[in-house]
Amino acid sequence: MTDETPKQRQTRLARERKRAQRKRDSDKRLAMGASKLKMEIYSGTQNELEQIRTAGKFDETEHALTMTIHGVAALSRNDPTAFQALIKGARQ
Repeated sequence: MTDETPKQRQTRLARERKRAQRKRDSDKRLAMGASKLKMEIYSGTQNELEQIRTAGKFDETEHALTMTIHGVAALSRNDPTAFQALIKGARQ
């Protein structure tokens, strides 16, 4: 028998659950090769990103970015001419 009160036990169990959740999240990020992408963007780019998020009906900006990156990469593989037109058009 321990000297732990019910409240202390509840707190300890919550702490252990949170610790286990953080470990699972960390293991998942490691297994998937996750990395942080830190960048500075200006208002025009932020507005365009919001346009993509809204048009694609994405709840999160990160999801919009991920899907856009994968879509553009697929375009570069499947239709290099369309990819070049997209990239050159973005620079004008």
